[in-house]
Amino acid sequence: MINPHQLSAFLFKELHRHPIAALLQHLAFVALLAGYLVTQLTTGLFLSWLIIAMTGAIWQWLISQRYQRRTGTDIQNHQISSVSLAALGAGLSLGLTALLFPQLDAHTRIVIVLILTAAAAAGIFRHSAFPSIYLGFMLGTLLPTIVMLLFMSGDPDWQLIPALLLTICLLYYSAAQRRQDLMDDLISRFGLESDAGEDKLTHVANRRRFDQVLNEEWSRASRSGLPISLIMVDIDHFKKFNDHYGHQEGDRCLAIVAQALAESARRPTDFVARYGGEEFVIVLNQTPRNDAYQLAEQMRKRVEDLKIVNEDTALGQVTISLGGVTVFADPATSPETMVRLADDALYQVKTAGRNQVHWHHSTLTDANDS
Repeated sequence: MINPHQLSAFLFKELHRHPIAALLQHLAFVALLAGYLVTQLTTGLFLSWLIIAMTGAIWQWLISQRYQRRTGTDIQNHQISSVSLAALGAGLSLGLTALLFPQLDAHTRIVIVLILTAAAAAGIFRHSAFPSIYLGFMLGTLLPTIVMLLFMSGDPDWQLIPALLLTICLLYYSAAQRRQDLMDDLISRFGLESDAGEDKLTHVANRRRFDQVLNEEWSRASRSGLPISLIMVDIDHFKKFNDHYGHQEGDRCLAIVAQALAESARRPTDFVARYGGEEFVIVLNQTPRNDAYQLAEQMRKRVEDLKIVNEDTALGQVTISLGGVTVFADPATSPETMVRLADDALYQVKTAGRNQVHWHHSTLTDANDS
């Protein structure tokens, strides 16, 4: 049984796996604020503000980098506290802009309030794994504004405070709901309530778990009206590999390829399973054809870059072939139909030379990026 804290830690790592993007987002808000402040502050005051704002961004980036390097999925309570402190600091580095209100005209103050509110809302996507962390970031961003408005005269004044307090409550509620949705999705999608659905050799899901997840995702896609994609993967010339190097090396090859596929499909909504033998399958819910095709090509390239030697092949190394299909779940299709279409696409690759990606096109698969 995997406890909720472990799931939250997993989500935390997933939501923080792009620290550079988060840093750029923070810097974008800093740049936006700077555009309004630079003409109204003295040079010394502006530079002091800029240093504080940049320090918060860099501190949070360092924390994200630190936990991305962790190999485990657990985060201890004292570590949560350090992350919470970093989030509070990042929020304050923006929120302390409100201390400059006496130096700004009324129009600029209103704009600053709007920018800070937008920055607080943007933090949901990174901090919702632990709502307490998000609360720290949000309070750091908005609480100084509320305090300053209490003592300001003129526009904007205390009349904005009820709206800001309501915004804080709604954003925190949204973060808590997002966390619950992600947790429920992980438990449902990966069967984390037990390890009965795991393939013991490759440590990805097994065929039985795949059948369960496919039906669940089909029902979900049918309700949402969004496309669902399926990729079938075959290790090229695997029988030759087994015959030449032995079954022990064959098992090792399967495990390495499975790990490469799982590391490529890293969204919490992606599902990788061993379909049987040397075949794997990836379920991508709410994923249009172009995005799914790009992921399949990344997988093909990732396995090729492993350069696992297979002397009895033209390239002299292990490669994979991938066939995919994207459909809208409706009465004209079924999970079994989608599997058959993906298998047909895989067959086309294997007859066309292998080590390629092919996507099935038919009247049932009109699920583009539109």
